[in-house]
Amino acid sequence: MSARGSTSPPIPRDSVLLVVSLFLVIAATSVLTPLLPAVRDDFGVSIATAGWVVGSFGLARLMFDLPAGVLIDRIGYRRLSLIALGLLVTASVVGLTANSLEVLILARIGSGFSVALLATICLAALAATATATNRGKVMSLFPTANNAATAIYPLVGGVIGVTLGWRATFGLTAILAVVGGLILVPLLLRIDLPRGHVADRPAQPDPRILYGRSRTVAIAATDFGVVATMIHRHGFRNTILPLYAATALGLGGISIATAIALMSITALVVSVPGGMLGDRIGRRRVIVAGLAAVAAGDLAFLLTGDLLSFLFFAALIGCGDFFPSSQTALLSEIVPPVLRTRALSGYRFSVDLGAFIGPVFLAAVMDLANAQAAIVLAAALLLVAALVARYGVPPSVDRVELPVSTAR
Repeated sequence: MSARGSTSPPIPRDSVLLVVSLFLVIAATSVLTPLLPAVRDDFGVSIATAGWVVGSFGLARLMFDLPAGVLIDRIGYRRLSLIALGLLVTASVVGLTANSLEVLILARIGSGFSVALLATICLAALAATATATNRGKVMSLFPTANNAATAIYPLVGGVIGVTLGWRATFGLTAILAVVGGLILVPLLLRIDLPRGHVADRPAQPDPRILYGRSRTVAIAATDFGVVATMIHRHGFRNTILPLYAATALGLGGISIATAIALMSITALVVSVPGGMLGDRIGRRRVIVAGLAAVAAGDLAFLLTGDLLSFLFFAALIGCGDFFPSSQTALLSEIVPPVLRTRALSGYRFSVDLGAFIGPVFLAAVMDLANAQAAIVLAAALLLVAALVARYGVPPSVDRVELPVSTAR
C-alpha cells in the first residue's frame, strides 16, 4: 500500500477560486437546455432541428478538447483564457440577439469552443495548485463543480425562461463569464504553471512519472475508463434508466427525477472523500474499485421491483462515483508537468466523447433488444474498463513512497 502521508494538506484557496470561476463560466453548458421547447416555438422548427442547439454545443466542445492542450502550450494560459472569455461573451451576445436558428447554433458552437478551452485551462491550473499528497482531494473539486452546475443551471434556466424568456439565459451566461474571468485571470498570474520543454528523462526523475510505452498504455487505459464512465453517466443514467423505470417498473416522472437527483447528491457527497482515498491508497486502486462498484450498481437495477428498491440502488450508484478525481489526478502525475495540459485535454476529449456517444449507443441497444440488455452492456463496459485500468496502469503508481514534507 502506498504511504502518502498520515495527514492530507488542506485544499489551497487558489484551488477553490479556480473551481468557482469554472462553475461560473460553464453556465453555457446546460442553462438553456430546459428551454428548448420555447426555442422551437419561436423559430417554428421541428424537435429534431431544435435539438441541434444542444448538440452543436457538445460537438464543438468535443472537436476542440484535444487542440485545447496544444493551444494552451503555444499561446499561454492567461492569454488564451482572455481569448476564450472574450469569445464566450461574444457568442452569448450573438445568442441573445439571434434572429434565426442558424445564428443561434453558431453562437452555441462558439460557446462550446470557449468552454472547451476554459475547462482545460482550469483543470490544468487546478492540478498545478496541488501536491502529491493532496492532488486527489484538490482534483475532486472539478467533478464537484461540474455536477453542481448540471444540477443547478437547468433550474436557473427554467426560472429565467418563465420570467424573462429563453434569450435572457444568454445574457446571464455573458455576465457569469465576465465575473468568472475576473476571478480566473488574476489567479493564472500567481499560480506556478508549468512552462518550457521537457527533457526525455531528467537527471533526478520523479518516480511517479512514467515514460515510453508504459506511459502511453497507462494514459490510454485511464482515458478508456473515462469514456466508459461517461457512456454510463449519459447513456445509462440519463437515457436508459428513466426509460427502464417507466416501462418496466411503471414509475412516473417525479419518481424518476427523484432517483436521478439522489444519484447526483450522493455523487457530490463522496467526491472529496474519494479523492482523499486516492491520495492515501493510490489512484489506480480507487479507479479500479470505483468502476467495478458502479458496474455492480448497474446490474443491481435488474433486481428492482418497486420505488423503494429503485431509489436504494440509485443512491448506491451515486456512492460509487468516488473515483473520477483519481482519474484526473493519475493523468496529472504520470506525465512531466509541462505535458500535463495535453494529458488533461485528452481527458476532456474522453469525457465529451463518452457523453456524445453514450445516449446514442445504449439507446440503440435498447431499441434493438431491450432495456435489460442495455443495462448489462453498460455494466460490462465498466467492468472491462476496470480490468484495463488494473492491468494497463503499472502497480508502481500506487506504491510510491511520498512523505508529508512534500506538501506545500
